[in-house]
Formats: sequence, structure tokens, C-alpha cells
Amino acid sequence: MRDTKIKPLDELLKMSKEELFQYLKESESSMQSTDSIEIVPFEHGTKIVYYHKDQTKPYKTRAYLNKVEDSDLLK
Repeated sequence: MRDTKIKPLDELLKMSKEELFQYLKESESSMQSTDSIEIVPFEHGTKIVYYHKDQTKPYKTRAYLNKVEDSDLLK
């Protein structure tokens, strides 16, 4: 059974790449054990790009956004 609860970004960033890969493999139904991931930080969060074995084009990208304080939204 897959864990459907997505962990917050701060928890994911504390994981090693191996721990993150294991977590994603267990929680993502489309991910296979032969896949690879690339972690790409950007201004408002982090993207995780998924690749099937021996492929250069990703089959999936998931973005995790940083938390925004309510007061920041009013600016």
C-alpha cells in the first residue's frame, strides 16, 4: 500500500538523496526501482524531476513550494 500523505518540503530537504529516493519510490505509484531523480532548487521551492532508466527526457516533475507567511501574501 502506498503512503498518500506528502511530507512537507522541509522534511524532504533534510533527507539524503538515497532516503528521498526510497520515500518517493514508496509513495509514487509511477516510480520504478530503476528510475532516477534529479533535485532542482529554484526561487520558490524545489523541483524533483523523474527519469526512467536510460532516458534523457523526464516523465514527471513535481514541485514543492516553500511555505509563505500570510503577511507576505499581502505585500
